[in-house]
Amino acid sequence: MLSPEINIKTILKEIRAKENGPAVDAMDRMGLKYNRNFGVGLSDLKLIAAKYKPNHELAKILRNKNIRETRLLAEMIEDLKMVSDELADEIVLQIDTNELAEQGCLNLFQKLDFADKKADEWILSKHEYSIVCGFILFSRIALTDKNRGDDFFKSPIILSEDLANNKSIFIRKAIARALRQIALRNDNLKKQVLHITGKIKENQSEYSKLVIEEVVPLINY
Repeated sequence: MLSPEINIKTILKEIRAKENGPAVDAMDRMGLKYNRNFGVGLSDLKLIAAKYKPNHELAKILRNKNIRETRLLAEMIEDLKMVSDELADEIVLQIDTNELAEQGCLNLFQKLDFADKKADEWILSKHEYSIVCGFILFSRIALTDKNRGDDFFKSPIILSEDLANNKSIFIRKAIARALRQIALRNDNLKKQVLHITGKIKENQSEYSKLVIEEVVPLINY
């Protein structure tokens, strides 16, 4: 097996070969700011990751390179069995863009045995992208776990009332996403979501308006 250092050199060559300047410019306009960004598409990164996963040591090095592509690859390559509760917390605190939050949840966090525990903890965080990841995890669990009881979704519904006024558009969009998926599970949860969005609307601010617009019209039919 090749050493992580040799693999890193190969991966960086593969990343540079797929460099996309216009994509970098587009990400900048969308507010996706990275220390270094080669604009490589997610589909290309998944092809690279498929050659190396699972590899915990390589994932650690990639995560610390401070390059968009290596940070995304780290969660695609990470060995789930090696990710402890504490490591998951360390990883989420390093997240500083919505893309990293989204892809971290899809490629790593939602696959952990303790994903539900992290969702509950992270929506109570003070860290912007921990909150984002928490709500994304609730949306993923709502979508994929058909046997989950309704009580599990009480906390994101209740917390959404206050967090709908958060200045972070990424938090508000993650809340809206979670509420939509929760409401689509059954009539009881839909009723709860409509109740909380009604309370949000009563206290409507310039920020919470987004949550109402992205939830109510899509579930109230």
